[in-house]
Amino acid sequence: MTPQADSDGWDGGERFEDYPGIDLWKAIGNRRSIRYFLPYRPVERWKVEMMFQAGHRSSRAINGSFIKTVAVERETLEPETLEALKTPTNTADLEMAPLYLFTYANRLAPLGGPERLKDLYDRGAFAPALGWSHEFIDKVIDQTILTPLARTEADAIWIASVEAAMAIAHMLLMATALGLGACCKSFVADAVKEQLKVPDHCVPIWMILVGYPAEHPQAGGQRPRPPLEEDYFWGNFETPFETTPSVTEELRRRHLLQPTAPYPWRDAEIRFIARAFGLPEE
Repeated sequence: MTPQADSDGWDGGERFEDYPGIDLWKAIGNRRSIRYFLPYRPVERWKVEMMFQAGHRSSRAINGSFIKTVAVERETLEPETLEALKTPTNTADLEMAPLYLFTYANRLAPLGGPERLKDLYDRGAFAPALGWSHEFIDKVIDQTILTPLARTEADAIWIASVEAAMAIAHMLLMATALGLGACCKSFVADAVKEQLKVPDHCVPIWMILVGYPAEHPQAGGQRPRPPLEEDYFWGNFETPFETTPSVTEELRRRHLLQPTAPYPWRDAEIRFIARAFGLPEE
């Protein structure tokens, strides 16, 4: 059935001028790995653009383009390709999500770094007060860091993956802020390499499934984490960073910290979704 638009061209999708969004505190707190999607509801293109813009604004060493991302609607892929994409951890959710974001690390991103750094210097991002100059970029940054980095494939892939991951984190938070669900998944890269025309210098990272959640956006509650003191420290590894009740309470008030999974109704929700989609309950 062809969608019918009203007199002002609205077809029932969400319009960016009408979407209120949420603040960063709550976006961080609300983020979940969503695994059940409404397969019939497409993701508006403007929301994809906002996710891409968020990723594009992430921190990036030498102002390099370390991430390459291709958005693909599920319905444009042949059934054989969909089947070939599957791994043991992406099966039914792959068939539900209406949009896939294929992310790649660009290991050639360090190339051209000196010129980009000089441009940033000329724009005031760096200054002589911190030892920077065009000569410093050529003789120190390029010759002792960037050139050796480009020669070593493992190092080039490492930094490209780290930098690309920061962009992915931005995109996931934007998806949450826009009322979408998203989940990072492994995928069989060769299944789409030819169709996506992936260059050889791009290394696959994640396929991000994106769509409107078929489960509650809270997905049963915030995922448990070990105590903050186990992963964060002050001064050295032997001095755990101590949390304070007042900060913890403020983060709860702002919804960055939320009740930990599972919510009392989560099991019933999962069983209901499984029956609705014809999936196993056990």
